This record gives sequence, C-alpha cells and structure tokens, in this order.
Amino acid sequence: MSPKRDKKGFLGGLTPTRKMEIAGILIMAIASLILLAVLSYSSTDYSVVRSIPADTIFSPEQSVSQRVDNLLGITGAWIAHLFVHLLFGYMSAIMPLLVLFLGWFVFRDKNLERLLWPAGYGIWSMLLLSTSFGWLYMETDWLTTVWSGSSGVAQAQLLKNVTGAGSAIILSVFLLVTLLVMIDRDLQQTVDRIKGLFENMRNRRARRKERKAQKAQENRTEKSGSVQSGNGKNSAAGESPSVDEVLARSESADQKRSSSDEPPDPTPPKASLDRGKETPKRTSPAGGDQDEDVEISIFVGEGDEEAGDRELDRVNKDKAKEIPVIRYKFPTVDLLDSPPKDGNEVDMEEIRNNKRIILDKLKRHRIEILSINAIVGPTVTLYELEPAPDVKISKIESYANDLKMATASHGLRIIAPIPGRSAVGIEVPNSSRETVFIKSLINTRKFVETDFDLPIAFGKTIENEVFMVDLTRLPHLLVAGATGSGKSVGINTIITCLLYKCHPDDLKFVLIDPKKIELSLYRNIQNHFLAVVPGSEEPIVTDTSKALETLKSVCREMDERYDLLKMAMVRDIKSYNEKYKTGELDDELGHRHLPYIVVIIDELADLMMTAGKQIEEPIARLAQLARAIGIHLVVATQRPSVNVITGTIKANFPARIAYQVASKVDSRTILDMGGADQLVGRGDMLYTNGGGMTRIQNAFVSLQEVEEITSFIGNQVGFKQPFALPVVEEEGEGGVPDPLDDIDELFLSAARVVILHQQGSVSLLQRKLKIGYNRAGRIIDQLFNAGIVGPYQGSSAREVLIESEDELQAIIDELDFS
Repeated sequence: MSPKRDKKGFLGGLTPTRKMEIAGILIMAIASLILLAVLSYSSTDYSVVRSIPADTIFSPEQSVSQRVDNLLGITGAWIAHLFVHLLFGYMSAIMPLLVLFLGWFVFRDKNLERLLWPAGYGIWSMLLLSTSFGWLYMETDWLTTVWSGSSGVAQAQLLKNVTGAGSAIILSVFLLVTLLVMIDRDLQQTVDRIKGLFENMRNRRARRKERKAQKAQENRTEKSGSVQSGNGKNSAAGESPSVDEVLARSESADQKRSSSDEPPDPTPPKASLDRGKETPKRTSPAGGDQDEDVEISIFVGEGDEEAGDRELDRVNKDKAKEIPVIRYKFPTVDLLDSPPKDGNEVDMEEIRNNKRIILDKLKRHRIEILSINAIVGPTVTLYELEPAPDVKISKIESYANDLKMATASHGLRIIAPIPGRSAVGIEVPNSSRETVFIKSLINTRKFVETDFDLPIAFGKTIENEVFMVDLTRLPHLLVAGATGSGKSVGINTIITCLLYKCHPDDLKFVLIDPKKIELSLYRNIQNHFLAVVPGSEEPIVTDTSKALETLKSVCREMDERYDLLKMAMVRDIKSYNEKYKTGELDDELGHRHLPYIVVIIDELADLMMTAGKQIEEPIARLAQLARAIGIHLVVATQRPSVNVITGTIKANFPARIAYQVASKVDSRTILDMGGADQLVGRGDMLYTNGGGMTRIQNAFVSLQEVEEITSFIGNQVGFKQPFALPVVEEEGEGGVPDPLDDIDELFLSAARVVILHQQGSVSLLQRKLKIGYNRAGRIIDQLFNAGIVGPYQGSSAREVLIESEDELQAIIDELDFS
C-alpha cells in the first residue's frame, strides 16, 4: 500500500499528521474563545443584545461592542448567557477547559483514551458543584445564580424535593468523595496519607519537645562543667571518658594494628563487584606455592547503556507518523518484565577454586601460565590464560577432558587460541546463572538508536554486551538445538525484537509451524504482520502439505518482485521503496510498496520427513536469490542431521545458531566444528556467521510477554486482511478452464496486449488491464487453451504463438464468441 499522491484540493498536499495538528490548533482556539466569554460574563449583557436590532450590527455608525461588557462582544454575550445563566453558572468553564485539553491531545497526537478519566471527572465535578451552589442559593442569601446557573438550581430543587434535609448530607458526602478521588483514585491510600499526615504532625511536636529537653540538659551540663574547670583536667575528678575520646583511642589502636606484621584478613567468599570496574585480586596460596606468583584479575562487563524512560516509545511514535498508511502504535516496553535491580554477584570462592584447579592440572603437565584474567558472564566465566612462550597451544587443548573432570562441570570449553588475542580461553559454567531478560536488551540505547532495517538482539555475551545483528545482512539464519535447549524461546526473541522496531507496512511474517502450538500466539496479529496464501484456513501454516504450497507462493512473490525491480531499474528493495515513495514509479504499471518478508520455519525436520526434496527446492531458491528483494529465512530444527540440514541448505545459510545438542556429530553438522555439545542449555548458544564463534546467553521471553505484545497489537485497527501472497496454480491439475466455457470479458483485450508486447506474462496483464493476479492468471490459461500463448515455463514469461491481428481474428472466428 502506498500513500496517496497527486490529490487535488485545499488540504490535498498535507500529510495526515499536519492535518491533525491544524485540527488541534483550531479546537484549542475555539475552546479558548468560549472560556473567555464565560469568564467575562455580565448579567446585563443579555438584555442589551436582545434590544439591539439585527440591522444595526453591521452599521458603521453605531458602536455596538461598547454597550456590551463581554470581551467577546455580542457573540460572547450569547455564549455566556447560554453557559452561565441557563446551564451551570461559572462551573460551565470546565467544559471549554476539557475541549482545550482535547485540542492539545489532537495537536500532539496523543492517545485520546487518556482523556476519558479527566473528562468524566470534570463533567461530574461540574454537575456536583453547580448543584451544591444551587442548594446554597436556595438556603442562604449570600450566593447568586451566577455560580450555579438555572440548571444547577433546578437540580438542587429536585434533590431537595426527593430527599428533603438529607440533600445536604448527600451533597457533602459527594463533595468529600470527589475531593479524595482528586487527591488519589485509591480512597484507602488517600485515607492512609491523611492519617500519616496527622502522625507526622504529632511526631514533629514530639521531636520539638525532645530537642527542648535536650537543650535544657546541655545548658545544665555546661554550668556543671564550668564549676569543675578550676583544675583544667576533666578526668582527674574520676569521670568516664567522652565519646570523642573513645573514638580517638579506637583510631589509634587501628593504626597500630595496621602497622604491625600480622597478615590481613582473608578475602570474603563472595563480593558484589560493580560492572565495568577492573578489580585485580591476588589470591592467597592454597595447597602449595605453585600458583602463588600467578595473579588473577576479575572483570565484569559494564553492559550497554540503558535508554531513558519512554525513549523507545518516542522513537517509535515518530516512526509511526512517517508511515501514515494505518494509525499504528508500537508496543511499549511496559509490556515486558523488568529484570531484578540487584547486580551480578561474583562468587570469589568459586573463581579462586577454578583458578587453583586449572593451574594445578597444567602444572602437573609442565605447562607454565604467566597470568590469568577471569571475565564473568551471565552463564559462563572465561578464564584467559597467558602461557609461557615455549608452551604449545595444542598441548593445552589436549587436556580438555582432564580439566572437565577436575572442575566437575559439564560445558567446559577450550578456545585455543582466542581470536585476536595471544591467550588461551577456558569457559567454565557458573554455578549460579543470571537470567537475561528481553527488556534489558530492548531498553538500551544500542537497540533504540540502531539504524538496522531488521534488528535482532539475541542476548548478552560473556562481556555482558548486547549482541545484535541485522537480519538483512545475514541474510538468512539457520537454528538448531535439542529439545529444551531454548530454541523456541530464541524464535520468540527474534519475532519480539522485530515487532518492537518494524512498522506493519514494512514487515510481514510467513509462519510455518508443523508442531502447531509454538507460534499459535501470533495469530492475533494476522491483519498487521502476517502474510498468507489467499483462501488459507489458518494464518499460521501447520499442515505440511500447505507448507510446500506456501513456500512456492513465496517463490512466486520473489519472481514478481524481481520483475518490479527490473522495471524500476534498481538493485535492491531499499532503493525500490525509496523510488516508489517519491512518486517515480506508477501504480498503474503494477508498482507497489514492498515490505520485508521474514519466513520462519520452526521445525524443518518434520517438513523434510513428509515432503523431502520437494520442500528443499523452494527453500534453496529463496536462500540463493531472495536477499535483494527483502525475503529472509529463519529455519529451525531440533534434529540437525545431514538428511535434514543438507549441503544445499548449509551452503546458503552462513549465519547459524547452535543451542545445546546431543553429540559432537550434531555440532559439526550445524557449526562445522564441535562446541555445541558442551553448552549447558536454557538459552546458552553459539553464533557464527562464517567467521569466529561467539558464545551468547539468549534473552528470555515468557509466553505471557508474547501474549501481551500480540494482544496490544491485535487490539488496534490494522489492515482489512493479512498480506496476500500470490496463488500458484499447477499445470495439469484441472485449474485451466475450457476455452469455450466462461471466457473472460477481457479475453480479447488481453490477447491484443500479449500480441503487441510479444510476452505472455501475468504481471503484464495486471499492469495493462489493471486487474488482480488471479484473474490475470485465468486469462493466461484461457489464452493457452486458445493457442495464443505457449505452456507454463516457470518464472519466465510464456511464449506468444501468433504475431499479427489477422491470426488473432482467425482464432476468434474459430472460437465463435457469439
């Protein structure tokens, strides 16, 4: 869908955002004028304006405005008479105030639902106050109807007739409750606040009395001290030392102890380290002097800078204004669970023990280590070892099993050497793991301010940094992991990140879920973000036979997009959309805005078992060709065997993620190397994009968070239907109608277009005849049965079998259209 262009009219050249701003300004102006008229009400104005003949209003000889006290002139006098005299008196000023706020909300494009409570409260207060002033007008002589208006007096009279003397009690109770609600909507909390206010007043009085008594006691002490000051020594009279003397003696004793030769106290077993601070710790000897000279420095990554409150919401709001196809609000960060506020606690005792075990084992094999750095991550701690110059790196790697047995930990992994560093890395899982919440990734400046087209924040690295990639640059992703390793949560992480950064007009998902339950929650956003084949019963593909049809439909979409890029003379989807946005491409020729399409397959193994090579062909085609036209694949499986992840698929998926797998063979299948079999599960993963390997703790997204996000999006007004993928009609399946039955009324026009351009293309008929894809496809089939075009040739256009109008006329005469 595209924004409207070339629209004539007074406001035709304005964007919807600018129109809303103009409307907001006009509403605020009208409200301000009404408020001015109400506040400048005069009881004599109405009699004056009633006596003024209509023809004198336009007479230049008489100054009518001088006879009226209202600041808005005659118009203001009529408005003030209506609001103040007839309605609710000066309390009517609440109505233009509410309209003023309405104009501000429209001008700022704020959510109008936030005005419901203030509007209801304001109208209720206006009615209650005018009724109360009307009751006082009837019972006392010190108020006039200017405060209540005629309506307020009528309401008070009705209440008094019905309840009698009880009307005073009812109005008093309503006024008290309305006042308490204005302070706080929770009445119990308001009562507690008032109670606390009285308690604070009592406490302050008690403290003042205590300070007076203390000051009196100090005065008596000073007088007593002056009497004993003759000898100049306070302690000579046998009195006890003061508090200052005790503190001074304590400091002196501490200084003496610190200067002695006694060893300092050992380091406590646990220390909470501030992130980002480099805290080298020299450990004490444990079991000998073999490691006493090796220093260990402990590092905890500072992490990425958090974004300010509502900063992501403000950025997304500006982005939504730029795409006025539908009024869409991005999901807010409030929908996500907040991580605990306490920092990452570092177990110093565990680090010292692991350091001692590593050095002891390597010492036994005569491997000398010069220094150790411990980098504490959410899941594992990386021990960076600097070996002596004469040590062979392969020798350290050969003792991996010995170190696993010594540390008694599953998941120990040796990196020999660490890429880009002259050190060997040993990753040891932490005894207590830190959960990485998705909110701690999304609510960072790195994610908020990114310029990626399809940003995905997977989780945090060992250095506690947010690991983020752009799916458009990968361009496809292969995911594997055993059951329970965190693969499904990882897919939810991918979708969640894209939902928080992409507008529905720019992104569509094709969800294929043979397991039927993993992606079912995303059914709520079908009219916003899902792409389906027309006629599908479900927006999420769960039937394996429908999966093949859907993938072929995506391939057809890919072919059509390449035709559009060819006509537009651009090389990628980004350039095409920019050219279309500026109006350089004509809608009548079939051009349209092209959203990114992300195809997510949650279980490839099940599809390969049922469809085999047939399912591999469209996946391979999309992986090879779909990058330039904005179609990207995320394929996941829990069984990374060679008959599922074939060589053709692996060759076109350089970006891969491996969660915990069962064996080294599975690890080599997905990563081309070992390591995934040593992961510890629950989101612990390895990522590679053809280069090095990065260990990441996947962010956790709960099903409740996914449900709240999809409900927030689904409750908004979206597109009328999901994004429609093209329908693929196979040859020889009864889909081609008989040429003599149900001939389309545009058959002759289509035949002339095909002959003129010598191209039997469905997209050509769409552009020239301005019809849909399905109808153009049926006409092409009729032209084929009539002998005008040749058979189906895949993505290529059909061959045209005739060259002139005379040959076409002969075929028409033979078909006998009469």
